[in-house]
Amino acid sequence: MNWGKGLALALIAFASMMAWFVVMASRNPTPLVTEQYYEKELVYQQRIDHTARANALSVGVDITLTTTGARLVFPPEFRTKVISGELTLLRPNDPRADHVVSFSAAENGVFETEGFDLWPGRYNAALEWTVDGERYFTEEKLVVQ
Repeated sequence: MNWGKGLALALIAFASMMAWFVVMASRNPTPLVTEQYYEKELVYQQRIDHTARANALSVGVDITLTTTGARLVFPPEFRTKVISGELTLLRPNDPRADHVVSFSAAENGVFETEGFDLWPGRYNAALEWTVDGERYFTEEKLVVQ
């Protein structure tokens, strides 16, 4: 074999490898964390204020996830108050496993839910809640086993 055939084979191998890479890259979409990223950016200072208000509490919200549900335990200062809000569970590697749960906690400051199927793995939990007109925000990284 002469150098011309070797060069041609090398170029064909390189072009094949690049074509394979393009096909594999197109099969693996990279979804955004949220489709409404611009609207969320506009209210970011409010999110900072709500997070600071939640961090000033005596104890943070205890969020526990299982494969079938979630349990939220709110700080003791909210035990006799009406608590309502939304828990957003985002799965970083697969948006099909995302869940959003609206809730209203019981008088004892505990909310439990069953009935949704969480896949084992990591979730980004974003908890927004309101008590007496004051808004709070907590964000955690949780693992479902």
